[in-house]
Amino acid sequence: MLTVLYSAKGAPGVTSAALALSAVWPRPVVLVEADLAGSDLALRCRGASRAAVASSPNLLGFAAATRGDRDSTLTEWAQQLACGVHVVLGVQAPAQARGVADLWRRLAVAAASADVDVIVDLGRLGRDAATMPLLVAADVRVPVMASAVESILHTRAHLLDVAVAGGRTVPLLVGPGRNAAADCRDVDEVLSQAGVIAAASSHLPLDHPGLAALQGGVSPTGRGRSSQLVRGARAATEHLLASAGLEVR
Repeated sequence: MLTVLYSAKGAPGVTSAALALSAVWPRPVVLVEADLAGSDLALRCRGASRAAVASSPNLLGFAAATRGDRDSTLTEWAQQLACGVHVVLGVQAPAQARGVADLWRRLAVAAASADVDVIVDLGRLGRDAATMPLLVAADVRVPVMASAVESILHTRAHLLDVAVAGGRTVPLLVGPGRNAAADCRDVDEVLSQAGVIAAASSHLPLDHPGLAALQGGVSPTGRGRSSQLVRGARAATEHLLASAGLEVR
């Protein structure tokens, strides 16, 4: 299953959400950084040995290996973070993204046909973004928004402007947990009144200590399992999989 996370505007926490969901995903999964602005996880996280994340393997290696329509699996280019997530690191700067413009179609094909689930961090996604093939190929599309009116309205406008056939859209609201249920209902009402076809939205709590722990290598099944972030990510993951018609085992 291919799941893509993205935002319509601003920085509501797409990378953090993608990392958290990947950390608790109950099926084999690879996280792919496809943000055209450049990789964040190499700077934020610790590698499997608790040292800095290695610069390679990465997405550029995948690009080189698949040039000329050669086959290469995404898992070959993934490395494990200290928290247990397997990630294919993205480009280091926008200039690199422009230099591999033909990559995104091949990446979409590889991700859609992978023998593991794939979660893709698209970052901020404009209508004419080169990474649009990944959005089109996705089984589940997750627009991430902050719990602020302008973020919700920008997301509504994007969903109306970029209509994609097939798959499911499952909005994810990142914000304080105190009013989460009411905030999600508000999002669902705004989208429904606009004619946007989407599943009920889910919520991921703002939990900076929990995120820092995950990035530092704390296991989501060990000391980190009781953090607000991990508990919220588990609930959001169950909702995403159920929306895709898949059972959580």
